[in-house]
Amino acid sequence: MLTEKEIEIIDGCQKGDVHSQKLLYDTYGPMVKGTCLRYIQDIQEAEDLFHDIFIFILTHFEQYTHINSLDGWLHRITVNKLVDYLRHKKTQPTILMSHFEQELGEAVEHEYDGIPMDVLQGFINDLPQKARTAFNLYVIDDIPQAEIAEMMQESQNNVRTMISRARATLRNSIQKFWKNEENR
Repeated sequence: MLTEKEIEIIDGCQKGDVHSQKLLYDTYGPMVKGTCLRYIQDIQEAEDLFHDIFIFILTHFEQYTHINSLDGWLHRITVNKLVDYLRHKKTQPTILMSHFEQELGEAVEHEYDGIPMDVLQGFINDLPQKARTAFNLYVIDDIPQAEIAEMMQESQNNVRTMISRARATLRNSIQKFWKNEENR
């Protein structure tokens, strides 16, 4: 169910109202920027993509229907644009701490099973590019494997294998981390 504020933003953006566009930017910009930073390692490049994606959103707002939630629609556009960009550029997407901090709106000490987030982030960054992309899309963005296969132009079996190998690699990295911690 859309809130009054969301309906006001949607109606205004579809009419090209500058105030509504600024409200959209202020309200949903951190989410879009956080997603860009999760996939693009270079901050300047991520900022450029963020602005390009936001311009695309504003110029295609008439395509929004009230069927999907506004933040879901914005997130889907962002992820699709980023995957397209990565497919053409063949860069290495990554998860950055700033993504979590921007989405939460505050700096928080993050840990996963007692492992500092920066260490876990390093493990994810060490994954091969395609495995890291598939892992991000499936685990972080909660996109079904069939859609990931289509987005990455891979077979579903390849995507399933990439995700499985990424998990196994992360599991091994985490186990090694704990062994090293125990030996200290």
